[in-house]
Formats: sequence, C-alpha cells, structure tokens
Amino acid sequence: MNLDRLISMIVNRFVRTLVNKGVNAGIDAGTKSLAKRRGAKTVPGDEMTPEQKADQARLAKQSKDTVQRAKKIARMSRRIGKF
Repeated sequence: MNLDRLISMIVNRFVRTLVNKGVNAGIDAGTKSLAKRRGAKTVPGDEMTPEQKADQARLAKQSKDTVQRAKKIARMSRRIGKF
C-alpha cells in the first residue's frame, strides 16, 4: 500500500464523518423548527386543553420517530453506497 492511497483513505474517512454530522444536524434542526411552527399556533397566554396536550405529545413523538427513521435511512444508504 503506497502513501497516496493511505492518505486518501484517511481524508475520505474524515470527510465522511463531517458530512454525516452535517446531515444529522440539518435533520435535527429541520424537525425542531417544524415542531416549533406547529406548537406556535396557540396563543402564549392561552392554556392548553388535555386534548391539545395529547396532540402536542403525539406530534413530538412523531417528529422524533421521523428523525430516527431519517438517520437510519441515511446510515443504510451510506452502507449501500460503499458497495
């Protein structure tokens, strides 16, 4: 194995790690802003009813599940891309 190939492997690993962190940060930021927009529909001084609280909890869980699925798909696509 020559030095060029070794350096290339190290640089590729570093770039892959940075890109993965960027994608995960983007997905997290996007879902957080979406959750804020959905939660901002109520008036700040207005109390939420139990139905609204349950709906907010459901939306929060749904967005968390979406983030987890997106991360899982990103990992799988990276694995498939290596072949």
